Amino acid sequence: MERLREQVGAFALIGLLLMAGGTAGCGERTYTRAPDVQASVGDIEMRDIKLAPPPEGVYEVSSAARLEFAVVNTGRAEEKLIGVTGPDFSDVVVDGAPSDGALSIAIRPGETIFSGDSGDRVLILTGINATLRTAKYLPITFTFAGAGDATVDAVVSSPLRLTLDRALRESEQGED
Repeated sequence: MERLREQVGAFALIGLLLMAGGTAGCGERTYTRAPDVQASVGDIEMRDIKLAPPPEGVYEVSSAARLEFAVVNTGRAEEKLIGVTGPDFSDVVVDGAPSDGALSIAIRPGETIFSGDSGDRVLILTGINATLRTAKYLPITFTFAGAGDATVDAVVSSPLRLTLDRALRESEQGED
C-alpha cells in the first residue's frame, strides 16, 4: 500500500511539473524544450515533427490530424515553406483555410516557426488514407522555395494519459 502511495505521489508531481511548464510565462511565448534536429535541408532545420495525439488513440481513414513541428532558418536569407505533401493524406489546411497548392509560410533569417495548437501556424493534414494509431509514422515531405525538399516520418503522438497509464503498468510489472 505504501508503494502505491509513493507511485501516486510521483505521478501527481509529474503532473504538477508538466502543468507548471505549460503555464510559466503565460503572457510571453517561452519554449524550453530543445528537441533534436530531425531533418535539415540547406539552412533549414526541422525539429519535433509529429502528429497531435488522436482522439480515442486512433486516426481513422478520411480523418484529419494536426501537424506539429518547429522550423528554424539558420541562414542569412528569408526562406519559404511552400509545400507539405505525403502519400497518406490528400491536402493541408493552414490556419483554417485549404492550401490549394499555394502554401507560402515565410521564415526570416534566425527565426523559428512553430506549428501546433499554440504555435505561429496551425497545419492540419486532411484526407488521411490509412488508419494510424499512436506511435505509428506518417511520411511527410516539406518543400522549401530555396532549400528544396526533406522527407521525414512524423510519429503519431500518444496522449499524456496513455503515457502515464503505461508507466504505471510497467512499474507494477516490475514488482512481480
